[in-house]
Amino acid sequence: MLPNDVRKLNAGELAKKEGELRDRVARLTMKRNARRLDKPSELVAARRDLARVLTVKNEKGAKA
Repeated sequence: MLPNDVRKLNAGELAKKEGELRDRVARLTMKRNARRLDKPSELVAARRDLARVLTVKNEKGAKA
């Protein structure tokens, strides 16, 4: 997910995306701990996407 795509989302969509990404990170972390994660880069990408969403969410909160 690109930063420009995240910036286009409104507050409700950001909150929904954040929840989805938190769930995804949790599932991938459990898979990694169980040694069943095929591509470790998926976890890294999910964490980065979550960080992007949280950053944009904080930026929009600071502007309001």
